[in-house]
Amino acid sequence: MKSLLRDHRCAHVLVLLGFIATSCAFAQDSDLTLDQLRAARKEAAHQPRRIIMNNDGNDARTTDQDHTVENFLANRTTPLAGSQVDAIFYCTGVFNLYTHASKETELRGHGDREALDWAWELTKQGTDSLTEIIRFCHANDKEAFWSMRMNDTHDSADDALLCQWKQDHPEYLMGGKGEKFPHGGGRWSAVNYGLPEVRDKVFRIFADVCARYDVDGIELDFFRHPIYFRPQMSGEPVTQEHCDQMTDLIRRVRIMTEVIGTQRGRPILIAIRVPDSLGYAKGIGLDWETWLKEDLVDIVSLTGYFHLEPWENMVAIGKQYDVPVYACLSGSRIVSASNPEGSRPDSRALWQAEARAALEAGVSGIYTFNLFDPRSPLFREMGSLDTLPKSDAPYQQITGDPKTMDRWLKGGSGFLKLPQ
Repeated sequence: MKSLLRDHRCAHVLVLLGFIATSCAFAQDSDLTLDQLRAARKEAAHQPRRIIMNNDGNDARTTDQDHTVENFLANRTTPLAGSQVDAIFYCTGVFNLYTHASKETELRGHGDREALDWAWELTKQGTDSLTEIIRFCHANDKEAFWSMRMNDTHDSADDALLCQWKQDHPEYLMGGKGEKFPHGGGRWSAVNYGLPEVRDKVFRIFADVCARYDVDGIELDFFRHPIYFRPQMSGEPVTQEHCDQMTDLIRRVRIMTEVIGTQRGRPILIAIRVPDSLGYAKGIGLDWETWLKEDLVDIVSLTGYFHLEPWENMVAIGKQYDVPVYACLSGSRIVSASNPEGSRPDSRALWQAEARAALEAGVSGIYTFNLFDPRSPLFREMGSLDTLPKSDAPYQQITGDPKTMDRWLKGGSGFLKLPQ
């Protein structure tokens, strides 16, 4: 532990050590040194993941089931046994409103949404959604990551999703209810990462999960939603100072995972989902190349609503910094922005073609978003060129709508380097 303190000169470490000493559920006498932890982390980062499935946590939105662990897992998880899914990135809710139990965050699903979102009821049985996902994954030789949507703003249009913390601190938000903005997706309920109180809150959320759950890693999902600093909302430049504020938060999270990893005797990986353009990413305050340079991140997943650069460009960056790069295939880009989980006659072929192009470009694996049917054949074929059906159809890259690129970031479509 002393070597960790020497390596990271950070005022938050002493406070963090006190937190972990009283909170870490997996603390043990460990002879693991920091160098050994980092070597184990690098090895774990490069282990094969044919498919990473992102699950948005709406497993329990049914009205005709008994509210049991078995039914919860059957909806999206149990049928994945034997598939090419090697990791589940599980999201338990929107900002600060989750289906995992915590004193730091609030419990999602009460009020008039109970019938459509009953995962919170598992807490009455002495468990919760995240605990059961981890148990399933570890029993079936899969990784379990907790995925945090770094600025989920579905609560802009749904009062039931607006957590009490946001209601108590409107000064932490980009604007007031119903306020209109030309950019930043117009999401008034987004938290402002330019405020230290917001960054501290996010850090505490991650520290709480890492200390209490046996996760293999955490994901910082910066595509839900891609808005972090106030100038972006009005089309003004996000500065290097803003980027540095976010980078400092990532440093703190890395320190925390190393402290807890040393305590429990195995690493906690850090994954990110970010735009596949360094320029676009910096335009919203995410200097993710610096994160790779400083060894703050272990896994990079790229794209979401839009796809900006050839996969080869991103693979080259990953190789430069020895970090695996995954291609995020999102239903909101591939199938429909308004109905990403919908079906269309050619949807399977579209997923297949996108996966084939990414794998041929050298990505480490496929990451799925808004693809939730665990029985879909896609989860048994997209993880390898050997199992993807052959196709003679001409391939056309799906970039997404340039208007969406501009909607989040003024001039964002100027970063598009792919033919439409």
